[in-house]
Amino acid sequence: MKISKEKCIACKACHPYCSVGAISFVLWEEKKKSEVAQADCVECGACLRSGVCPTNAIFMPELDWPRKIRAHFSNPYAGPLPGLKGAAPPPDPKLNEVTGRIPEGVTVVAVEVGRPGVGASFRDVQEICKALSGAGVTFDPGSSVTGLMANPAAGELREEILNEKGLNVVIHFSIPHQGLLRGLRALMEVSPWINTVFSIGLSNRLDEDGAIPTASIAEAAGLTLRPHAKTNTGLGRA
Repeated sequence: MKISKEKCIACKACHPYCSVGAISFVLWEEKKKSEVAQADCVECGACLRSGVCPTNAIFMPELDWPRKIRAHFSNPYAGPLPGLKGAAPPPDPKLNEVTGRIPEGVTVVAVEVGRPGVGASFRDVQEICKALSGAGVTFDPGSSVTGLMANPAAGELREEILNEKGLNVVIHFSIPHQGLLRGLRALMEVSPWINTVFSIGLSNRLDEDGAIPTASIAEAAGLTLRPHAKTNTGLGRA
Protein backbone atom coordinates (compact mmCIF):
# COMPACT_ATOMS: atom_id res chain seq x y z
CA MET A 1 0.00 0.00 0.00
CA LYS A 2 1.07 3.59 -0.61
CA ILE A 3 -0.20 7.07 0.20
CA SER A 4 -0.01 9.95 -2.24
CA LYS A 5 1.78 12.76 -0.46
CA GLU A 6 0.27 15.26 -2.87
CA LYS A 7 -3.22 14.26 -1.72
CA CYS A 8 -2.52 13.51 1.97
CA ILE A 9 -3.76 16.18 4.42
CA ALA A 10 -2.21 14.52 7.50
CA CYS A 11 -5.59 13.88 9.13
CA LYS A 12 -4.31 10.59 10.61
CA ALA A 13 -7.66 8.89 9.95
CA CYS A 14 -5.98 5.90 8.27
CA HIS A 15 -3.41 5.20 10.99
CA PRO A 16 -5.62 3.04 13.27
CA TYR A 17 -6.61 0.82 10.32
CA CYS A 18 -3.10 -0.50 9.65
CA SER A 19 -2.95 -4.10 10.87
CA VAL A 20 0.78 -3.91 11.63
CA GLY A 21 1.27 -0.25 12.56
CA ALA A 22 3.14 0.57 9.35
CA ILE A 23 1.62 4.04 8.81
CA SER A 24 3.27 7.04 10.44
CA PHE A 25 3.94 10.72 9.83
CA VAL A 26 6.98 11.93 7.90
CA LEU A 27 8.11 15.34 6.73
CA TRP A 28 7.71 15.97 3.01
CA GLU A 29 8.47 19.38 1.53
CA GLU A 30 8.36 20.74 5.09
CA LYS A 31 4.85 19.42 5.62
CA LYS A 32 3.64 16.52 7.76
CA LYS A 33 2.34 13.63 5.66
CA SER A 34 1.31 10.02 6.26
CA GLU A 35 3.55 7.32 4.82
CA VAL A 36 3.41 3.51 4.68
CA ALA A 37 6.68 1.84 5.72
CA GLN A 38 7.14 -0.58 2.83
CA ALA A 39 9.31 -2.99 4.81
CA ASP A 40 6.56 -3.41 7.41
CA CYS A 41 3.43 -3.30 5.22
CA VAL A 42 1.84 -6.72 4.63
CA GLU A 43 -0.39 -5.48 1.76
CA CYS A 44 -3.59 -6.39 3.62
CA GLY A 45 -5.42 -3.44 2.07
CA ALA A 46 -7.36 -2.65 5.26
CA CYS A 47 -6.46 1.04 5.16
CA LEU A 48 -7.80 1.36 1.62
CA ARG A 49 -10.94 -0.72 2.18
CA SER A 50 -11.80 1.30 5.29
CA GLY A 51 -12.69 4.25 3.07
CA VAL A 52 -11.67 6.71 5.77
CA CYS A 53 -9.30 8.80 3.66
CA PRO A 54 -11.18 12.03 2.78
CA THR A 55 -8.95 12.75 -0.22
CA ASN A 56 -8.54 9.20 -1.62
CA ALA A 57 -4.80 9.41 -1.07
CA ILE A 58 -4.41 5.69 -0.29
CA PHE A 59 -3.83 3.38 -3.23
CA MET A 60 -2.64 -0.14 -4.05
CA PRO A 61 0.31 -0.11 -6.47
CA GLU A 62 1.00 -2.92 -8.91
CA LEU A 63 2.77 -5.61 -6.89
CA ASP A 64 5.65 -7.56 -8.40
CA TRP A 65 6.91 -11.00 -7.45
CA PRO A 66 7.77 -11.85 -4.73
CA ARG A 67 6.03 -8.99 -2.92
CA LYS A 68 2.72 -10.31 -4.24
CA ILE A 69 2.80 -13.07 -1.67
CA ARG A 70 2.28 -10.50 1.10
CA ALA A 71 -1.24 -9.83 -0.15
CA HIS A 72 -2.00 -13.56 -0.45
CA PHE A 73 -1.22 -14.12 3.23
CA SER A 74 -2.86 -10.88 4.42
CA ASN A 75 -5.68 -9.73 2.13
CA PRO A 76 -8.79 -11.96 1.97
CA TYR A 77 -9.59 -10.50 -1.45
CA ALA A 78 -6.16 -11.18 -2.98
CA GLY A 79 -7.11 -14.46 -4.63
CA PRO A 80 -4.83 -17.41 -5.51
CA LEU A 81 -1.12 -17.12 -4.91
CA PRO A 82 0.61 -16.26 -8.21
CA GLY A 83 3.63 -18.11 -9.52
CA LEU A 84 2.92 -21.44 -7.84
CA LYS A 85 2.39 -24.84 -9.40
CA GLY A 86 1.62 -28.04 -7.58
CA ALA A 87 -0.97 -30.41 -6.27
CA ALA A 88 -4.45 -29.33 -5.33
CA PRO A 89 -4.94 -28.39 -1.67
CA PRO A 90 -5.86 -31.33 0.55
CA PRO A 91 -9.51 -31.58 1.69
CA ASP A 92 -10.49 -29.49 4.70
CA PRO A 93 -10.15 -31.53 7.94
CA LYS A 94 -13.56 -30.16 8.98
CA LEU A 95 -15.13 -32.26 6.22
CA ASN A 96 -13.38 -35.43 7.35
CA GLU A 97 -16.56 -37.49 7.66
CA VAL A 98 -17.03 -37.42 3.88
CA THR A 99 -13.47 -36.88 2.62
CA GLY A 100 -11.49 -39.15 4.94
CA ARG A 101 -8.84 -36.43 5.20
CA ILE A 102 -7.64 -37.68 8.58
CA PRO A 103 -6.84 -41.40 8.82
CA GLU A 104 -6.78 -43.33 12.07
CA GLY A 105 -3.64 -42.75 14.10
CA VAL A 106 -2.69 -39.50 12.34
CA THR A 107 -2.92 -35.89 13.50
CA VAL A 108 -3.33 -33.06 11.02
CA VAL A 109 -1.68 -29.91 12.39
CA ALA A 110 -2.05 -26.25 11.50
CA VAL A 111 0.56 -23.84 12.87
CA GLU A 112 -0.81 -20.32 12.46
CA VAL A 113 2.13 -17.92 12.47
CA GLY A 114 1.53 -14.20 13.05
CA ARG A 115 -1.44 -12.13 14.12
CA PRO A 116 -2.66 -8.56 13.57
CA GLY A 117 -0.18 -6.20 15.19
CA VAL A 118 2.88 -8.39 14.59
CA GLY A 119 2.54 -10.28 11.30
CA ALA A 120 4.98 -13.04 10.33
CA SER A 121 8.22 -12.91 8.38
CA PHE A 122 9.02 -15.79 6.08
CA ARG A 123 12.43 -16.13 7.72
CA ASP A 124 10.57 -17.03 10.91
CA VAL A 125 8.27 -19.34 8.96
CA GLN A 126 11.32 -21.08 7.54
CA GLU A 127 12.83 -21.56 10.99
CA ILE A 128 9.63 -23.25 12.13
CA CYS A 129 9.48 -25.44 9.02
CA LYS A 130 13.11 -26.49 9.41
CA ALA A 131 12.49 -27.45 13.04
CA LEU A 132 9.45 -29.48 11.99
CA SER A 133 11.29 -31.22 9.18
CA GLY A 134 13.71 -32.62 11.72
CA ALA A 135 10.76 -34.05 13.64
CA GLY A 136 9.59 -36.16 10.71
CA VAL A 137 6.42 -34.33 9.69
CA THR A 138 4.85 -34.49 6.24
CA PHE A 139 4.06 -31.04 4.88
CA ASP A 140 0.77 -30.91 2.99
CA PRO A 141 1.71 -30.77 -0.72
CA GLY A 142 -1.16 -28.49 -1.70
CA SER A 143 -0.73 -25.79 0.95
CA SER A 144 0.63 -22.36 0.04
CA VAL A 145 3.62 -22.60 2.37
CA THR A 146 4.65 -26.00 0.99
CA GLY A 147 4.35 -24.57 -2.51
CA LEU A 148 6.85 -21.89 -1.54
CA MET A 149 9.45 -24.43 -0.42
CA ALA A 150 12.66 -24.97 -2.34
CA ASN A 151 13.37 -28.14 -0.35
CA PRO A 152 10.31 -29.55 1.47
CA ALA A 153 12.34 -32.38 3.01
CA ALA A 154 14.45 -29.80 4.87
CA GLY A 155 11.70 -27.21 5.37
CA GLU A 156 13.64 -24.63 3.34
CA LEU A 157 11.74 -21.86 1.55
CA ARG A 158 12.71 -20.15 -1.69
CA GLU A 159 15.51 -17.68 -1.14
CA GLU A 160 13.70 -14.81 -2.90
CA ILE A 161 10.76 -14.80 -0.48
CA LEU A 162 12.66 -14.75 2.81
CA ASN A 163 12.48 -10.95 3.09
CA GLU A 164 8.71 -10.98 2.61
CA LYS A 165 6.08 -11.21 5.34
CA GLY A 166 2.37 -11.79 5.84
CA LEU A 167 -0.28 -11.03 8.40
CA ASN A 168 -1.03 -14.69 9.11
CA VAL A 169 0.88 -17.62 7.57
CA VAL A 170 -0.41 -21.15 8.17
CA ILE A 171 1.89 -24.18 8.01
CA HIS A 172 -0.06 -27.41 7.37
CA PHE A 173 1.37 -30.87 8.04
CA SER A 174 0.43 -34.33 9.22
CA ILE A 175 2.20 -36.69 11.58
CA PRO A 176 1.43 -40.11 13.16
CA HIS A 177 0.30 -39.97 16.78
CA GLN A 178 3.49 -41.71 17.89
CA GLY A 179 5.57 -38.87 16.40
CA LEU A 180 3.37 -35.99 17.55
CA LEU A 181 5.21 -35.42 20.84
CA ARG A 182 8.46 -34.97 18.95
CA GLY A 183 6.80 -32.53 16.56
CA LEU A 184 5.24 -30.46 19.34
CA ARG A 185 8.51 -30.35 21.26
CA ALA A 186 10.24 -29.11 18.11
CA LEU A 187 7.76 -26.23 18.00
CA MET A 188 8.33 -25.44 21.66
CA GLU A 189 12.10 -25.47 21.21
CA VAL A 190 12.07 -23.12 18.22
CA SER A 191 9.53 -20.69 19.73
CA PRO A 192 12.08 -18.54 21.65
CA TRP A 193 13.90 -17.83 18.37
CA ILE A 194 10.80 -16.64 16.53
CA ASN A 195 10.05 -12.91 16.45
CA THR A 196 6.27 -13.33 16.37
CA VAL A 197 3.53 -15.49 17.86
CA PHE A 198 2.01 -18.74 16.65
CA SER A 199 -0.82 -21.04 17.67
CA ILE A 200 -1.17 -24.78 17.13
CA GLY A 201 -4.33 -26.52 15.98
CA LEU A 202 -4.65 -30.32 16.18
CA SER A 203 -7.22 -32.27 14.17
CA ASN A 204 -7.72 -36.00 14.68
CA ARG A 205 -10.34 -38.70 14.89
CA LEU A 206 -11.74 -39.39 18.35
CA ASP A 207 -11.26 -42.74 20.02
CA GLU A 208 -14.22 -45.11 20.09
CA ASP A 209 -15.08 -43.94 23.62
CA GLY A 210 -15.09 -40.28 22.47
CA ALA A 211 -11.74 -39.43 24.05
CA ILE A 212 -9.25 -37.15 22.30
CA PRO A 213 -6.22 -39.35 21.54
CA THR A 214 -3.78 -36.45 21.33
CA ALA A 215 -4.80 -34.67 24.55
CA SER A 216 -2.25 -36.42 26.74
CA ILE A 217 0.44 -35.97 24.08
CA ALA A 218 -0.13 -32.21 23.95
CA GLU A 219 -0.02 -31.99 27.74
CA ALA A 220 3.22 -34.00 27.82
CA ALA A 221 4.71 -31.40 25.46
CA GLY A 222 3.81 -28.67 27.95
CA LEU A 223 0.84 -27.30 26.01
CA THR A 224 -2.44 -26.25 27.57
CA LEU A 225 -5.46 -27.43 25.64
CA ARG A 226 -8.18 -24.83 25.09
CA PRO A 227 -11.83 -25.80 25.69
CA HIS A 228 -13.13 -24.24 22.47
CA ALA A 229 -12.23 -27.20 20.27
CA LYS A 230 -14.46 -28.09 17.31
CA THR A 231 -16.42 -31.28 16.88
CA ASN A 232 -17.91 -31.34 13.38
CA THR A 233 -20.77 -33.68 12.47
CA GLY A 234 -22.87 -33.49 9.34
CA LEU A 235 -21.16 -30.44 7.90
CA GLY A 236 -20.02 -32.26 4.77
CA ARG A 237 -23.39 -33.66 3.82
CA ALA A 238 -26.00 -32.04 1.63
